[in-house]
Amino acid sequence: MGFRSTINPEGMWDPEKRSYSHIVKIENPSAIIFLAGMAAVNEKMEVSCTDIEDQVVDTFRNIEAQLAAAGATLEDIADMTVYMKDIKAHGDVVRRVRRELIPTAPPTSTMVGGADFTLDGLLVEIDVIAVT
Repeated sequence: MGFRSTINPEGMWDPEKRSYSHIVKIENPSAIIFLAGMAAVNEKMEVSCTDIEDQVVDTFRNIEAQLAAAGATLEDIADMTVYMKDIKAHGDVVRRVRRELIPTAPPTSTMVGGADFTLDGLLVEIDVIAVT
């Protein structure tokens, strides 16, 4: 992997309380990996669970499997976009699970609420860019 650093400039709010970084800088990467949006969906394209925490954990498991297929890990995620049905009700759950799974050098992240998904019952979808 290229040299990776996270930067949180002075004078800005502390993003680590919400488990993200303002800037991720990667010098000399060997690969850039773009994942399509992942969700709590099984191999039959069925929503695997209904609880928000279970959906977030399953989504990260799917992301982890996709990254592994490309030779990367959750720690290689540089940027993350999270789409949620209800950001006010579910944003803290996503942040907590992300903090547990990516405890150091979190990626940059944007959260978008009010999403409407193609599968009924989905509460969250996450797409990522990883760099090795």
